[in-house]
Amino acid sequence: MTKPNRDDTLIDELGSRIDALQKIPLKTSVIIAISLASFFTYYDITNFSYISPILKATWNIGDTEIAYGASMTIFGYVIGAISITVFADTHGRKIAFILSILLLGLGSILAASSQDMTQMALFRLLTGIGIGAEIAIVATYIGEMSPKSKRGKYTSAIILIGWAGLTSSGPISFLLIQQSQVIGIDSWRIVLAIAGTVALISLPFRIQMPESFRWLLVKGKVHQLNSVLMTLSIAPLEANNKTVYSSRKFSLRTFKNKPVMLRVLFFVAIWFLVLIPVYASLLLVVEYVNQGYSLNESISINIFSSIGFVAGGVLTLPLADKIERKHQIAIASTIMSIAFILRGFLVDNYNGLVVAGFIAFASNAWLISSLLAYTSESFPTKVRSFSSGIIEGTSRGLAAVGPILFVLFQPSGFLNLMIIIASFSLTAAVIITIYGSKTSRKSLEEISREES
Repeated sequence: MTKPNRDDTLIDELGSRIDALQKIPLKTSVIIAISLASFFTYYDITNFSYISPILKATWNIGDTEIAYGASMTIFGYVIGAISITVFADTHGRKIAFILSILLLGLGSILAASSQDMTQMALFRLLTGIGIGAEIAIVATYIGEMSPKSKRGKYTSAIILIGWAGLTSSGPISFLLIQQSQVIGIDSWRIVLAIAGTVALISLPFRIQMPESFRWLLVKGKVHQLNSVLMTLSIAPLEANNKTVYSSRKFSLRTFKNKPVMLRVLFFVAIWFLVLIPVYASLLLVVEYVNQGYSLNESISINIFSSIGFVAGGVLTLPLADKIERKHQIAIASTIMSIAFILRGFLVDNYNGLVVAGFIAFASNAWLISSLLAYTSESFPTKVRSFSSGIIEGTSRGLAAVGPILFVLFQPSGFLNLMIIIASFSLTAAVIITIYGSKTSRKSLEEISREES
């Protein structure tokens, strides 16, 4: 642990004031705007899969072209998670938030206007960039603005709205595509445009967001910080005779710092291990058909099971700041592993698959909500956003092999396949239990010093 120096004095004082607050210092309209964006960000992650059969028939294309469109979205996640989070560390969380929602909104609306798969792939790439940035930045911003006793709860609450969007994507898309057109517009276009329209509607409220207090101080913008604090009825800081972090500009050289680099590698490994089962699950609907279920039965298993996302998100709220974060991640990873193995044993039982799937999705929601908060709070303010982004982007890119591994081990039998997939998240649970740091209910400044 490094000894605090003069530069730490003012930021410790700010951290103490934030941690003493009873609730997050954001207007209700701002929280609603962030929540709505979270809902439709997660909604947009899966809606493409539901309109794919219609696109194949409408444009007379094959699975290869559909896969191309889907892969461009994932590629966009990686670009957005890395590039715009650098922007967030250099130019501010607020402007990065505005940029991410613009990309998501415009990308979705332009995708809805596509005339062929080339256009669709290009605009889905744009949408993916917005989604990747949004997911990475939201945990950073909420974490920096929340008191330490409720940091996990507020982060989990926003992500819970996202899980609701993910769960709603299937039913909303399914209901819309039952008709070829809605109000004279192709129904599949409506499915895509919904997310973009709501995203752009939320833009004015994002413009009203205050900049992250901690980011302003790290950049030496004390007078601007004090103006923001006073508008929120928080006493301003006295900067006389105190130095701040203004000279500590963002630089990739920061990652030559061994503790920071080791943390980045640690979290890339954890995220990779827990995302492999998630990405492999994308092929479960097809595999259920291979196991003898009809297509409608396979889809319904997935839709009913996905309610677990919301259940898991709700479960996270009372636990978020009560149990040490790393222990929550380990427990949730273990439960998810068990649920995958249960799928293997219950493959011939429709209700059993629904229950096992529900448990898998619920534990996944608990796991991801906790891991997003844990990742963000584990890095210093000056590189917090970029660190989260590079971890998110790199791990998602690596975990894209999940479906390939699924196909590779498919001949071993469904039970063995589920055991192999479960072993990844189980390994993550072991690693984080042994090597993970304790962060719950600690100030961000204290965590940064302990890890440096």
